[in-house]
Parts: sequence; C-alpha cells; structure tokens
Amino acid sequence: MIQSPALPITHRIGWVAGALTVGLVLPFLVHLVPVQAGPPMGARWLPIFLAAGLAAMRLGPTSALAIAVATPLLNSVVTGMPAGPMLPVVLLELIIVVTTIVALRFLVPRTVRNLALRFSLAPAYLIAATSTSFILAGDTPTATLGFAFNWSWPGLLTLAIAGALFAPRPGKPSAQ
Repeated sequence: MIQSPALPITHRIGWVAGALTVGLVLPFLVHLVPVQAGPPMGARWLPIFLAAGLAAMRLGPTSALAIAVATPLLNSVVTGMPAGPMLPVVLLELIIVVTTIVALRFLVPRTVRNLALRFSLAPAYLIAATSTSFILAGDTPTATLGFAFNWSWPGLLTLAIAGALFAPRPGKPSAQ
C-alpha cells in the first residue's frame, strides 16, 4: 500500500521555498549589523541554522538536507558569506544539525517525539559545532563549547525558542 504524504506537493514546495528564503534573508540581515570586536554577527546569532533546523523538524529528510546544503551555497554566491574557508565548516555543521534532528524524529518513540523536538535545535547545533570542530581542526569539545557559550549565546537562545515555538504539535501533520 502506498502511503500518501502528509501535505500535498504544492504545500511541500511552499515550505521548501519559504525555508530557503528565510535561510537567505535572515543571514543577510544579521550580517548587516556592524561588529565592533570579536566574531561576526553570523557566528553570534547563528541565523543560517534556523531554517535548516526547523525544516528538519517539519519536512522530510530529503527536503531538509537539500535546504541544509543549498542555504550556505546560495548565501556564499549571493552575499559572500559564509566566506571561503568557513563555507565547508558551516556546510558540515548544517548537515549534522539536520541529520541529528531527523534521527531524533525516527528514533524517539512517538509518544514523546514532539516534546523532544521542541528542545532539540540548540543541542543539535552544539553537537554539530563540536563534531565539526573536532573533525576539521582537532579542537576539543571544551574549546568549541566555550566559544559557543561566550559568543553564540544569543543564537543558542534564538534556536531554543524557535524550536520550542515551531516544532510539530501532537495531531498536526508535518510536511513529509
């Protein structure tokens, strides 16, 4: 028996287009804010992770991974951010964030899945940042987490709030 998708194809296309738009516009706006000292605003507010993370909660794995890959590539072409050496880092982090959330969707029992998803976005970013930092540079998790909590706390807070607000609710279809 063929199982029909939760939402029609036109709705799924709308979700993907909306996520790509947010993934392009939000980082662009954040990078317009001038920086006096320290890392760029993107590293502080983590705007590029918002659309991909929420897509991983709401869309199917293929759509979410497509958004995770397309968002930094399109941003790099259109705005120049993430800049050259940061592009592979952000790309790998996004893939790990999406993979972590999608795995959570499939591994956590249905009775607590939506609750677990509400609190998964910020921890998924921390897992991605520490994993990527270790894989690409051999950095310890302590160094990566220290940076995240010192500089990226506004982004972690934003991811936590967005995940809590926009995670699927019980009984509501997602855009599988």
